[in-house]
Amino acid sequence: MTDVPASLKTFLTEEQIAELPDQRGVRAWAFEPYLELHHQAANAALAPVLDSLREHWLQGFQRKPNSVEQGRFVGCLRVLLLNLMRVRTVDEGLTVGISSSKGPLQAEVRYRPAFMSVQYHVRALKLLQERGLVCMVKAGHRQDGYGETARYALTEAACTLLLLSGIATRDFTIGRRDEVIRLKDTEGRLTRYSDTPETQAMRTNLRRLNDLLEGTDIALTRSAHALIDFDDKYSGQRTDLYRVFNNRSFAQGGRFYGGWWQHAKRYVRPFITIDGQPTVEADFKGLHPAILFAKSGLDIPPDPYSLVPGIADNEMLRDHAKTTFLALLNADSTTKEPRNFDSAAHGMTAEAFRQRVKDAFPMLPGIFGTGIGRCLQREDSDMAEKIMLHFADRGMPVLPVHDSFIIAADHKDELIRVMEAVFHARYGQMPKITLKLSA
Repeated sequence: MTDVPASLKTFLTEEQIAELPDQRGVRAWAFEPYLELHHQAANAALAPVLDSLREHWLQGFQRKPNSVEQGRFVGCLRVLLLNLMRVRTVDEGLTVGISSSKGPLQAEVRYRPAFMSVQYHVRALKLLQERGLVCMVKAGHRQDGYGETARYALTEAACTLLLLSGIATRDFTIGRRDEVIRLKDTEGRLTRYSDTPETQAMRTNLRRLNDLLEGTDIALTRSAHALIDFDDKYSGQRTDLYRVFNNRSFAQGGRFYGGWWQHAKRYVRPFITIDGQPTVEADFKGLHPAILFAKSGLDIPPDPYSLVPGIADNEMLRDHAKTTFLALLNADSTTKEPRNFDSAAHGMTAEAFRQRVKDAFPMLPGIFGTGIGRCLQREDSDMAEKIMLHFADRGMPVLPVHDSFIIAADHKDELIRVMEAVFHARYGQMPKITLKLSA
């Protein structure tokens, strides 16, 4: 076992630690149903493999499916292989999380391409394993509100057959999603919903924003590694956005996801350019506590998190205060935040710090442990939509990072004015906005 926590060394010998199984999850990218490959030689190598798999599948029928159904099944085979090929170009140890549980897959039909039926997806994944092209690296599981999908990878034989040595991650692109308004259930799984005038309007607005982003060159002026410079949820370059609502309610959540820049680590984002121009990132200072102060008729502090004692000159403690505060807002009861808290360095336990955060906001009674954070996300995401649409009307792309926005540096003053105006129109106060310049 590597990366041993210091606490283990207090109770176990080095030999005992070495015998412990590694309980960490296998690093995986999410399965991307809209993935495409733009590499002539690799596509030429893939075609006969797909034909052979299709012929093997057809042997199980007395009456063969028609050409349309065959095309749908081959589409499932192709997108499964493309996902597994792409992660192999990033890192040999990277896998893809792929679900084969019919219940969740049925609930997700709205969010997949038309060709990808549950039956064909499950059968295609099974066939790829039977033919020795794909192997399961780790089985999926779900317990106590936490779950992981099964992790899969290509076999070495498949890597040779598919000419993987000649392709790169940049040869893959992700197409536009058919559905950009997503609803999740209470366990965080995508679920069905019926359209309303509200969801239709949100979808129309998002497609306007995505049309603008599709024609925008969003790049970095420095090199970046997928497994180092991005967070664990990064799974490739894409620009189109979608909104995610939570707990089967369109009153909860609604934030914008999907843009690759949202997964870039904080030190990488200053290197983002928009159509070759340097950018700035404007950020609402302590957005959720600021909203709560305003809704309670209280003046918004310049930095709401500074009310927590001891964080004024400690950026790490401020980050812990922010994540703990937001986790307490989102939780229905309690939270495990702050995580990775160095008790020795900070002179207190994580539990004591959590209580310090709770005690710092007596002027906002009853806000913790009620799950209201999801409702605040609906409010802040609606403000984000207004801000982005303002600039879309002028042909100016804006990149959302939840409570901050990246824009070409020439438009920074207008961005700040619009952010202030949208917040003031809703809450009657002016929040503090911080500005991070490009590198």
